[in-house]
Amino acid sequence: MKGVAGWVLQRMTGLLLIAGLIVHFTVMHFSGERQISHQFVLSRISSPYWKAFDLAFLFSVIYHGFNGLWGIILEYVGAPRWLKFSQILMLLSAGLLALTGVYIVTLR
Repeated sequence: MKGVAGWVLQRMTGLLLIAGLIVHFTVMHFSGERQISHQFVLSRISSPYWKAFDLAFLFSVIYHGFNGLWGIILEYVGAPRWLKFSQILMLLSAGLLALTGVYIVTLR
C-alpha cells in the first residue's frame, strides 16, 4: 500500500499486535497451570470469539511483517527484474501463510 493508508495500517496492525501479545501472554502464560491443559486449549480453540481473535492476530502479523519487508525491498533492491521477482515471491509467501493460518484456525 502506498501513502497515508499504508502508513496508518502499519501503525494500526502494530497496535493490534501489542494488544494480541498482551492477551496471549495473559491467557497462556500468566493465568495458572490449568489454563494450558489439553481440555482448556480445546475449548478455547472451538470458541468463535477466540477464532476471530486468532484470525485478526494472524492477519495483523502477516500484513505488518510483509508490509515492512515490502518497504525494505523497495529501498534496497535496485534492479527491476530482481525487484519484481522479490515482490512476487513475497506476495506468494504471504498468501500461503495466510491460507495455512486460516486452515489451522478454522480446522476445529
